[in-house]
Amino acid sequence: MVDNHNQTGEIANQAVDTVHSVDVIGDSEKFQDEKLSDEFRNIDAKSDSDDNGIPLLDNADLFPEGGVKAYTVLFGSFCGMISSLSFLNAAGVLQSYLLENILTTSNPSTVGWIFSINSFVQFGCLLIVGPIFDHFGCKIPLICGLVFQTVGFLCASWGHQTYQFILSYSILGGMGTSLVFGVNIGVLSHWFLKKRAMAIGLSYIGGAIGGALFPVMYQQLFPKIGFGWTVRVGVLIILCFGILSLLTVQDRRDVFNETDKESKDPLIKQVFKSIDIRVFKDKIYTSLVVSLVGQGFAFLVTMTYLTSYSVAQGFSPSKSYYLVLTINCVSILGRVIPGIFADMYGRFNALCVIGLSSTIVICVLWLNTRVSHTLVGLFIYAGIFGFTSGSILSLSPACVGQISQTKDFAKRTGTAFFVFSFGDLIGIPIGGAIAGDGSSKSYDHMVIFVAVSSILGTIGAFIARYLYGGAKLRRI
Repeated sequence: MVDNHNQTGEIANQAVDTVHSVDVIGDSEKFQDEKLSDEFRNIDAKSDSDDNGIPLLDNADLFPEGGVKAYTVLFGSFCGMISSLSFLNAAGVLQSYLLENILTTSNPSTVGWIFSINSFVQFGCLLIVGPIFDHFGCKIPLICGLVFQTVGFLCASWGHQTYQFILSYSILGGMGTSLVFGVNIGVLSHWFLKKRAMAIGLSYIGGAIGGALFPVMYQQLFPKIGFGWTVRVGVLIILCFGILSLLTVQDRRDVFNETDKESKDPLIKQVFKSIDIRVFKDKIYTSLVVSLVGQGFAFLVTMTYLTSYSVAQGFSPSKSYYLVLTINCVSILGRVIPGIFADMYGRFNALCVIGLSSTIVICVLWLNTRVSHTLVGLFIYAGIFGFTSGSILSLSPACVGQISQTKDFAKRTGTAFFVFSFGDLIGIPIGGAIAGDGSSKSYDHMVIFVAVSSILGTIGAFIARYLYGGAKLRRI
């Protein structure tokens, strides 16, 4: 009787532990805001955590964390980032060229809509791309994405008016790059858990390399073969890397999405059913989204307007183009090192450090006109900002992944970037409107706006870290 009583007690204790774990993981149909945040703060790290105490919401044994297949997928994701982010990360050079040579009668705010709508579509469509990837794997959406972005950017090469660029470059091209980008982030979550921040950071290097290559290509080819053929050469480059990505990436949907196989709902219904806006009930997630919007906005506005800012100070376009090149080159280290730091010392900690560093750089170097009104000062700013901001768009998904199960990673990341896209939609034109007539003083006012956005993003990062792990200094 005593043995039976002890066994019954042990079973009851196991049941309590199981219920506790279920509360931590959360059921998407019964999402509890305050309980979820409290559970993350007080979770027993000994049972569901990595070797350093960070809670894991998935079985770590399911993730290879390395090996030939995993690193082949990482290489494919790297190629996919070159394909999807090259035009975006060189937007500042393209915008400056359009203002000076094609859309000469338009003001910066009007031309800014081309790139803001492109960013809005590219990141906004991730709300749909995430569920599509979760349900149907990587190959079909990747093929569709390559077709859309190739056709869209090719059509843009014949553009002469703002609406033509919006229809081709912004909307059709943006839809394509959204599919390519979303898929290549999603596949990494199937192969890496403890090393996920590092993997995403290494993948993002592809976007930095593309962003470094394209400004040089623009500067060399625009005078020789013109705008149209230069863009077509760029399309050929991203298509080649996109095909490499298609051939090498592979999802593991069968491991993480077993229940989806049994669904008999139509494709559209399955996709929209998997969109869960209720995730914003979680204060940690919402704070991460605020951080992504603020810091991401500051990054993209800088990438879009730094070249034209330099021209407004009286420096030649040929020299100003190299500012974007500098940011993208230095950001290669800025994507690798913070990713490694994040996996070693905590992803939330890394997000706070990167956000704070980026804000300080903007306030000390770009707001300081004694520095930013000199070409040397702008290059110093571009280099340091490139390093501090390089991992902003990669650390946020890594943090979202830390509070999400792998089967929900793509759709939750997509939802976060969907909100982020609205900041781009209004933010870049607002930056252009503040720049106004393109005078030096007007651009200085725009920098104030960028600094405020960066400060808000940093505050969001620190709030998320506090809600997740409290005020104690430890690996979070």
